[in-house]
Amino acid sequence: MQTKYYVLAQFTRHIRPGMRILDTGSDHAIAAYDPAARRLVLVAVDPGAAQTPTFDLSRFGQVTGDAGGLAPRWSTHTSGTGDLYTARRDTALDGKRLSVPFAEKSVQTFQVDGVVE
Repeated sequence: MQTKYYVLAQFTRHIRPGMRILDTGSDHAIAAYDPAARRLVLVAVDPGAAQTPTFDLSRFGQVTGDAGGLAPRWSTHTSGTGDLYTARRDTALDGKRLSVPFAEKSVQTFQVDGVVE
């Protein structure tokens, strides 16, 4: 199965024109911020073994997430089995930190609302 379409969707459906690209300090993640919408989008790739990265959002003055402090996410397993741009609402912020397990060889997008610089 070709997963290129699903991987591309992780970026193009969430990082929109006019958003400001931010330095993540990682070769495997990109962040885009929309101050008008108070939205931060993180797209991260795990090219190797499964892991649980933590995204530090402390550079922002306010980070709330949506109702219940959730950050919706979308995931794609590049192997072609498992998630193919699958939406999930199971990722909660821990203050100004976001930690989430990544399956081996996967891409995930996180939408964090309520973000103010």
